[in-house]
Amino acid sequence: MINSTAYYNDFWNEMRGKQAVTDNLYNNRESKTNAYHLPGESNKKYTAVLQKESAVRQLATVVNATRSDSRLWTFDCEGQAEWGDMVNLEGMDNEDDFQRFEVHAYRLSELVRLGLEFASDQSFAIEDYVIGKMARCFGTSEEQAFINGTGENQPTGILHATDGAETGVTAESDSAISYDEIIKLYLSVDKKYRKHGTWLMNDETALALRTLKDLAGNYLWKESDETIFSKSVQIVDSMPSIGKGQKVIAFGDFSNYWLVQRFPLTIRTLKEKFAMRGQVGYLGCEYLDGKLIRKDAVKVLQMAAD
Repeated sequence: MINSTAYYNDFWNEMRGKQAVTDNLYNNRESKTNAYHLPGESNKKYTAVLQKESAVRQLATVVNATRSDSRLWTFDCEGQAEWGDMVNLEGMDNEDDFQRFEVHAYRLSELVRLGLEFASDQSFAIEDYVIGKMARCFGTSEEQAFINGTGENQPTGILHATDGAETGVTAESDSAISYDEIIKLYLSVDKKYRKHGTWLMNDETALALRTLKDLAGNYLWKESDETIFSKSVQIVDSMPSIGKGQKVIAFGDFSNYWLVQRFPLTIRTLKEKFAMRGQVGYLGCEYLDGKLIRKDAVKVLQMAAD
């Protein structure tokens, strides 16, 4: 139903405040949020913009688990392959490798407002406006949680003290990073994760690393392809800046961070609340969780505490 042209037209007419709720809309209202699911084509556009707004989303494994709004358990195992004419299940069965994780449905909400004259103007690209605004705001809030989330009413971040990435290197200084410390961080990650490794850091840390040279005067950072040791660098504003005890660089295979989408984005209009201001509001809600399922897949460089 949400993929039909009729639902698309009814949804965006509702967003413009042009009609009463139709059967198409009513039958696709989400009871948890009292809001409507995005039309199929609009959701594709939203997902594409959201992906661009979050480096972690681009690197993580996205899992859809929308059948229940309660807590659920998910599982992961390393897997094993062996050569031979006969299959040795006993030899391949490693119970200790099977890990169990609790997944929640944390709610993230956002309010977007638009002038009534624009909302009602058929020539105004309301779909692009609402989708673009929501994707940018949701992307920023999501990434902050994916990096620094506490696990309390929000996802568990990559830098979480106990459930996040392990510390691979502690810097000798609280204000500077050495070339050798970057080498140590790189090699602290197991080669099976290093193979698909990516560096995460903010702009301030990136500037510090761009100036590092080895004894022969060669720069650590390869500017021609924006890599360190042939591994790409992603700039993430949510990563901490250099300072006492801060975890300023993360390196590893971030596909082991699972982003579990529990309910897709839903939107409802708030007409009366903002009518006196000549505006209409759009309240968007999504439910998701996130956690690093293999803590040794990513290692961090932590600055000295003293």
